[in-house]
Amino acid sequence: MMLDRAGIERCVPHAGAMCLLDAVTQWDALHIACSAAAPGAEHPLARDGMVPAVAAIEYAAQATAVHGTLLDARAARCGGMLATLNDVELHCHGMAPGEGPLVVRAELVSRDAAACLYAFDVATPRRRIVSGRLMVAFTP
Repeated sequence: MMLDRAGIERCVPHAGAMCLLDAVTQWDALHIACSAAAPGAEHPLARDGMVPAVAAIEYAAQATAVHGTLLDARAARCGGMLATLNDVELHCHGMAPGEGPLVVRAELVSRDAAACLYAFDVATPRRRIVSGRLMVAFTP
């Protein structure tokens, strides 16, 4: 099952402009790939006409939330919060309008009842934006 924006909004705690993903393009038990429109100057995280590269971590966090819900519908009910970031590499300063759509990929590294760990990568067709690992702690 692939998801469009409306389906994604049911999986993340954000709505409207802060739901950053447009589609799930591929997923399985360990991976998810999502697409998002190129961020423009009107983007809610834009500063001086550019979205900073660090904001791409939020794209990855939303992709992991969607993946968790696709794996286990109970994940959507219990929720979670970004707990840690590790090995984050910012490959540029920011995402400028016109660079093309974003591809957001995440790979599930581990998961238990308390948390899950993902490796992630966010890129445009021209370059990588950010990569690293993030941990989501589940909330009751």
